Amino acid sequence: MAARGSGRAEDDGYPAPLRAWLVIAVLLLAYTIAFVDRQILSLMVQPIRADLQLSDTAISLLHGFAFAIFYTFLGMFLGRWADRGSRKAMIAGGLVLWCLATVACGFAQTFHQLFAARIMVGVGEATLSPAAYSLISDYFAPARRGRAMSAYTMGIFVGSGVALILGGLAVTAASQEAAVTLPLAGTVRPWQAAFMIVGIPGLAVAGLMLLVREPKRQERRKADHPLPDMAETFAFFRARAGILFAIVTGFGVNAIISYGLSAWVPSLFIRVHHWSAGDIAFAYGVILLTSGCAGILCGGWLADRMTTSGKPDGALRASLLGMAAVIPAVPFVGLASSPALALAALAWTSFFLGVPTGIAPAALHAITPNEFRGQVTALYLFAINLIGMGFGPTFVALATDRVFQSDLAVGHSLALVTGMAAIVAFALIAAARRGYGAAVAAARR
Repeated sequence: MAARGSGRAEDDGYPAPLRAWLVIAVLLLAYTIAFVDRQILSLMVQPIRADLQLSDTAISLLHGFAFAIFYTFLGMFLGRWADRGSRKAMIAGGLVLWCLATVACGFAQTFHQLFAARIMVGVGEATLSPAAYSLISDYFAPARRGRAMSAYTMGIFVGSGVALILGGLAVTAASQEAAVTLPLAGTVRPWQAAFMIVGIPGLAVAGLMLLVREPKRQERRKADHPLPDMAETFAFFRARAGILFAIVTGFGVNAIISYGLSAWVPSLFIRVHHWSAGDIAFAYGVILLTSGCAGILCGGWLADRMTTSGKPDGALRASLLGMAAVIPAVPFVGLASSPALALAALAWTSFFLGVPTGIAPAALHAITPNEFRGQVTALYLFAINLIGMGFGPTFVALATDRVFQSDLAVGHSLALVTGMAAIVAFALIAAARRGYGAAVAAARR
């Protein structure tokens, strides 16, 4: 019998669509909160540098490496938990941790204190996506999974856009004052107040997450088969090492573009085009909320359409189309002679970066049994965060500090790093596609 309200045979055993999309809404809200807390730092580079006497390289470590270090290396443990335990409890606990850690960033008085608080933000956020993607695969049949995962992953663009817009308004308002007085915290610097304010709302979302129902785990190897032990887990990953390495590394390199842009586009416009922090925050936020979200939804729709038309590698085909469109445009974000041209290149790049972003986990889940999906997601996040977040902002900063040796050369650094990353990512995913169809067929058998 078909799932309630679905009317589709392929949806047998899955929860009703209305309930499933309500869960997506809650997960999207959690992901949005995560990216607000994660990205707010990019708007406050200048005041943090001034107050704590930091270089661009030190700021990049706060933006990327401090966040990614434990986010990355706790991932496989948390992925295994997602394959076995309560996923909603895992997400709710992580929400509380990263929101309190974001508030703690506002109390930091030194680089090392801020670095430690950013580490804890990363630890909390590491719980979210392995559990969320696992939940989504159990709420949605394969033919509808690309759109569902894209809708959830849209939190990257929604959260980043909201962080920029609201953060820009807060920075603009607070820039009129040398200090801000908050209840309980007392008198603090404006950038400290911004961390404290954005960290609070997520605590309410943690309570909402506890209302989500745990669905039945779908697409198990055998319904009565015990959960795999470590030997079986290693055997699974060893058997698929080649295809998994190509996919996760390709998407990881592609993430260098996203994280490099998000970390340094505000500074590019402030230093080179002489915009205020509030102006570029609003413009970039609107681009992410419009072009970025449109691209991610388009990618999910395109991947599902290709899959249902008989192309088992539809997710990778759609990803390659998006990646190919990024290659000629992304260098102009940093090299354009006018802010209008830079924004146009940024809008184009944001749309086509969104295409592969939402469907990457769906591509991995199509070749992975349920028992290993949390861990495969963790491996994907390992690559995204170690390569993309860990190195993307830092590569740009190192090029600015060491290669071009001028703060005004940040645009050249962006063009160099993101342009090279776009080409390498496309090549890796193109290589992965050659064996992907056979891997999907093997997983179905």
